[in-house]
Amino acid sequence: MKELYSGYSKKTEKELKELWNDSLITFDTNVILNLYSYSESTRNAIIQLISKFNSQIFLTHQVGLEYNRNRFEIISNQEKSHNEFLKKLKLIEDNLNSKKTPPFLSEELYNSLNTVFNKVEKEVEQHINSFRKMFDKDEIFENIDRLFADKITEKYPDEKINEIFKIGKDRYNKKIPPGYEDDDKPENKKYGDLIFWKQILDKSKKEEKSIILISDEKKEDWFWKLKNKKTIGPRQELIEELKLFSGKDFHIYSSESFLDFGQTYLKEIVNNEAIKEIEEIKKSNLDSSNKEIEKTLSKNMIKIHLRLSELDKENYESYLEMLTPRESDFIKLFLGLGKFRSMTINEIGETFDLTVSRTNEIMHKAFTNLNNIINEKK
Repeated sequence: MKELYSGYSKKTEKELKELWNDSLITFDTNVILNLYSYSESTRNAIIQLISKFNSQIFLTHQVGLEYNRNRFEIISNQEKSHNEFLKKLKLIEDNLNSKKTPPFLSEELYNSLNTVFNKVEKEVEQHINSFRKMFDKDEIFENIDRLFADKITEKYPDEKINEIFKIGKDRYNKKIPPGYEDDDKPENKKYGDLIFWKQILDKSKKEEKSIILISDEKKEDWFWKLKNKKTIGPRQELIEELKLFSGKDFHIYSSESFLDFGQTYLKEIVNNEAIKEIEEIKKSNLDSSNKEIEKTLSKNMIKIHLRLSELDKENYESYLEMLTPRESDFIKLFLGLGKFRSMTINEIGETFDLTVSRTNEIMHKAFTNLNNIINEKK
């Protein structure tokens, strides 16, 4: 039974160790781009660990392309976020320096705070300057270029890409992973994950090797998640597709798990500080993302609610019938409750058994479609 339903079998410690012994290791774009978010020590820990698996690593052409397309944007965003932090810090400093507003600080405390602020500002400014210099000399890029020299899969010809686009449309309609959660993106971007996956399949078959993917992806079209949000492993469809295609195995690790399992496998001291930093940055990014999602949806809900309030009940219900059943349920849920912020995105997702990203996607589409319907009818 285990062999017949291999995608549903959670790997044992022994099986995972055997997988590390004789697998190829590849990396998602997000893992490489996330290097720009880490401290120098954490970044170096990841790069050094990658280098120690030199004989096993490779990059797909799709990941190399996405990395090169996006790295300058990531550097720019890092510079921007550091500048914003500096502004907030200076605002706090100005407020504390004011003699007109509490708290009224003792001279001793005031001087010690000033010393701390000056040290923090100096370090943040150093980070800002380092990101500015990256536009001319990017050491992260140089390391990636060195590590994966002659280890990038071949570029697919245009005919192959067009074929994947056609296959992707059918796969996404049937919710066959990976990539279907990107279905609302423009066509030239929505099939990136599928191209990435096809290149992994080809590499596995060509080299007759199992694949370990290091990815910081969280979407449900890559991972098998239970209703309580616990992640079991890769989607069973992915494991079974690779096994059918090349006869080999497949597993996914996050960056922090790669540091943990990779260093354990090599019998090195596990860098717990680096693991902790990655986990904290991920949590910070998720919290920030959820707040922005809720803020945007709240504005959309208010706008739609005001427009629907102008209609009589018959028109209101006829408009909702023109949406998909799930989109209609989402609108009714919010408007029926009469409280725009009564539920968080996570709570909405749990109600409909969806991830945060999928909830956001459906909500955005529901409000957009309803708004278009109202415009057409008026």
